[in-house]
Amino acid sequence: MHVGAWRHPDSRLDNILEPSRYEHIARVLEAGRFDGCFFADLFGLYDIHQGGFDTYIQRGGQISFLDPMVVLPLMARVTEHLGLGATLSTSFHSAYHLARLLGSLDVLSKGRVAWNVVTSATDLEARNFGIDALPPKDLRYDIADEVLEACFALWDCWENGVFVLDKERGVFGDPGRIRYANYAGQHVRSRGPLSIPRSPQGRPVIMQAGASERGRDFAARWAEAIFAAQNSQAAMTEFYGDVKGRMATRGRAPEECLILQGLTVVLGETEAIAREKADHLDSLIDPEIGSRRKLQRIGRRPRQGREGGCGRGAGQPGHGRDAAADRAADAG
Repeated sequence: MHVGAWRHPDSRLDNILEPSRYEHIARVLEAGRFDGCFFADLFGLYDIHQGGFDTYIQRGGQISFLDPMVVLPLMARVTEHLGLGATLSTSFHSAYHLARLLGSLDVLSKGRVAWNVVTSATDLEARNFGIDALPPKDLRYDIADEVLEACFALWDCWENGVFVLDKERGVFGDPGRIRYANYAGQHVRSRGPLSIPRSPQGRPVIMQAGASERGRDFAARWAEAIFAAQNSQAAMTEFYGDVKGRMATRGRAPEECLILQGLTVVLGETEAIAREKADHLDSLIDPEIGSRRKLQRIGRRPRQGREGGCGRGAGQPGHGRDAAADRAADAG
């Protein structure tokens, strides 16, 4: 998604809250033979730039105006093959709730759901969930490991073939094919079983985007697709080799996880036309939003002055460089 695309003369803005917009996007992606789509998400309104949310609202920053878990069923309804990814945090949602929510959508979509697992990276999100500050990164990932262990146990509570649906004998289902999860970790506990049956693919595909040391270890254990945002070929090559090596130490084959480098693609009938389109789109990027997004990716704080400060704004202590660095490392 291009940062300046919303300002393009051909971009529609009158339907950003309409179901038909997302149904149309889903149909176009499926017609174009895309494997899937996923929604990045922040569980709050980004308000660390210059001490508030004015810039993101006024200049059109990336904001989740609708909960993706409400939008994705709309997209599932009008497609048959498109994969559907949601970003959900292990720091703010219980394992049972995550397993139930994602399992339901996976059943309704006939096994097309992916979960982009994040541990979250900003205190503004924590405060929206009644927490003063996020736990340290290593602890967040320790909790995330247990959340996924619990979710996998919950998704495995149901075997295939539970529904008998025999009206003559009065047998609706086979309880012998359902068992308790009885998961108990240091941070997470869940008895189960889910009330949600097993989906055609068994469980959602696990996506991840962590680039920190701990994030890479987590991805090597769990991820089946990694969304990467390295800024050079050399950095991408290093990341790819490092993650695949970590997978091997865990006994996983390289093909068990795809690494997907993020790209912005602009199409044209010729290269010259495509470049002209790209230049026009780039000219629509607001300098404030553009600089803010670049700095998020590399984990740096803007200098005081024309770009404004991203440090301890009024009423927002602790939302400076560390938060931006964590978002770059945890991505999503």
